[in-house]
Amino acid sequence: MIHAITSGKGLTVQVINRIKEIAPIVDAIVIREKQLSFAEIDNGIITLLQAGVKAKQLIIHTHMELAYKYSLLGCHLAANQAINAAQHPFLCGQSAHTKEEAYQSVTRGMDYIYFSPIFPTTSKLNVPAKGLQALTDICQVVEIPVLALGGMTHTNTRKVIRAGAQGYASISMFFD
Repeated sequence: MIHAITSGKGLTVQVINRIKEIAPIVDAIVIREKQLSFAEIDNGIITLLQAGVKAKQLIIHTHMELAYKYSLLGCHLAANQAINAAQHPFLCGQSAHTKEEAYQSVTRGMDYIYFSPIFPTTSKLNVPAKGLQALTDICQVVEIPVLALGGMTHTNTRKVIRAGAQGYASISMFFD
């Protein structure tokens, strides 16, 4: 699984065009625009759909109601969002930074987790990288797919797959 995560720079014409470009090479595009209002994100999704991006390729960050409204592929949640994913008809994923958070995601019925940061990343400058061994350990103890996140490059994507991840997610590989 390959997920492209938007960079938090808005849903500009350039970002929408980039989403259209990468859609054929990724499994999902996560709309993660925390700085935008709900209405701005809603309008951005409308623009993406009108531009030909398939709803079943979009995952919205946090705003579950938009996943319902547009029949999106799913919703990605922060580690501290405690919901029962089994109650929702779409894919639900969650961020995890520790083994405990990974276990919580499993008990909440999540379909996948993003475990991060695996490598040093400019997105979280003051957060130490977990490394491949921590990724391997998480992949061995949770029963749901683990996607590696943080500092992903074309070179180290193979390393995370060998470590047991079912895929990876990235901002910088796709939007920087």
